[in-house]
Amino acid sequence: METVTMAEFWLPAPQRFYQAIIDNDIQLLKWLVDNKKIEDICNREVDDNGWSSLMLAARYDRREICEYLLELGHEEETISTDAMGNTVPMISAKYCHEDICLIYLERYPQTMSNVNRDGSSAINWAAQNGLNRVISWILDHGGNVNQRDIEGNTPLHHASSWNQYQTVALLLERDAQPSLKNHKGYTAIEYAYSASMDKHIRETALRIQLKKQKKQAGSFSTSLPRASSDIPPSTPSKAMSPDRFK
Repeated sequence: METVTMAEFWLPAPQRFYQAIIDNDIQLLKWLVDNKKIEDICNREVDDNGWSSLMLAARYDRREICEYLLELGHEEETISTDAMGNTVPMISAKYCHEDICLIYLERYPQTMSNVNRDGSSAINWAAQNGLNRVISWILDHGGNVNQRDIEGNTPLHHASSWNQYQTVALLLERDAQPSLKNHKGYTAIEYAYSASMDKHIRETALRIQLKKQKKQAGSFSTSLPRASSDIPPSTPSKAMSPDRFK
């Protein structure tokens, strides 16, 4: 356990619990819990944002603490949200903590499409920050690749404007629509961070389109009925025989 000053020692237990998360001091957390010094592990009253302990741990990338709090049943009664409607997946994706986001989503998949007051969701933040494993998980579990925020921006808008090349390719592969416009009338291409990103979106979208067309054409040709090998080929009639002209 880290050295604790006398001033910190005399802090009320909720403040000590809060500070232990920031300091990544899991031993102190366990001591406070095991000795019943903390009544409510969510501990919302201490944080100015109204964040629960788990949200705070997600913000500071305290993976071990997040897993510990989840094992204690942190989310069993109420899913953590703050005054703005942010959830743990949103916070962890916003601050680029991909592993924590995935750990939480595995336990509480119903939160993957939740939106805050700005209409933002975990997939929007993941697209902005290039968290492709989070995006893939969400889409594999039925998430909307074109989910919009309050301004009408899709994940592709976010990835394009933040110069996330691999994320743009992933979203297009998963059927993101580059022609969709936000509420200001702009597409993801028009929101491209650079001319290079503009070109990347156009070329990737075209490549995927051609690939799908080729696949559909191949599927169509293999679905055509074949002539039965049991039927012999027809022979020309006597009237059409070359002997007729001799």
